Amino acid sequence: MKKRMKQLVCSTALLALLTVSPGIGSAASYTVQQNDTLWIIGNKYSTTAGNLKKLNSLTSDSISVGQKLVVPDPPEFKATIVLPNDTMWKIAQRHSVPLNKLLAANPQTNPNNIWTGLDIRIPKKPDQYLNGVFPLAKGSFTPFSNSYADARTWSSEGSVARTHEGVDVLADKGTAVYSAMAGTIVKAGWNKLGGWRVTIQVDDHTEFYYAHLSKYAANIKEGVKVTAGQLIGYVGSSGYGPEGTEGKFVTHLHFGIYKRTPAYHAVDPYLYLKWWAL
Repeated sequence: MKKRMKQLVCSTALLALLTVSPGIGSAASYTVQQNDTLWIIGNKYSTTAGNLKKLNSLTSDSISVGQKLVVPDPPEFKATIVLPNDTMWKIAQRHSVPLNKLLAANPQTNPNNIWTGLDIRIPKKPDQYLNGVFPLAKGSFTPFSNSYADARTWSSEGSVARTHEGVDVLADKGTAVYSAMAGTIVKAGWNKLGGWRVTIQVDDHTEFYYAHLSKYAANIKEGVKVTAGQLIGYVGSSGYGPEGTEGKFVTHLHFGIYKRTPAYHAVDPYLYLKWWAL
């Protein structure tokens, strides 16, 4: 009887952990790796260290290798269950995603050893630009979360509330930045917010924006055509002031997408970046 009660208590506790509060989304499990912190894990799953502490009833930031944590499913994935006689190739075909993207979305899964009922993550496809190139090389940047529409306060007129119109990807100063798509440079030079920036028109309606650069690659100027994957500049911390200002924030690439019609406006680039990064 005591054993049964203990099992019931454990099952109830697990259910409570997997029942995520509104706004968090569905839950998954993560095994803490060497050098992990709550901040690093939070970036992997597009959440905050504070949310992870709430989900796991942690009273401190301390975690240990091998510890199991409940984490929210990242918004760039949807979950599916392996069916009888499935292979990763069949799953990729069924969900119309490239096999290499599916494998990259499931790094802890042995593609040669899957079984009926296993949870698999399917990467969500953006509505366009599927063949884009991630603007930083693999291994040169830290895991990133969606900072689009976050609050920002700096302006040349003082502290003015505004929303962040892109996604920030942290990387060391001097890290190479590449064009995500082919296009024509329509703006290059100093911007009081973005510092040394490049804006590339990739089609009749869309511009890609790369900001806070430390310097440009050779021949990067307005009117020049670039190809996908071409070097355009280097990560820095320029901006938030008159020409030459730098160091007011950590070095990172700010990447934005703007639509030219019906009126010029920013759109969320997060799903595109996550797809290109796979």
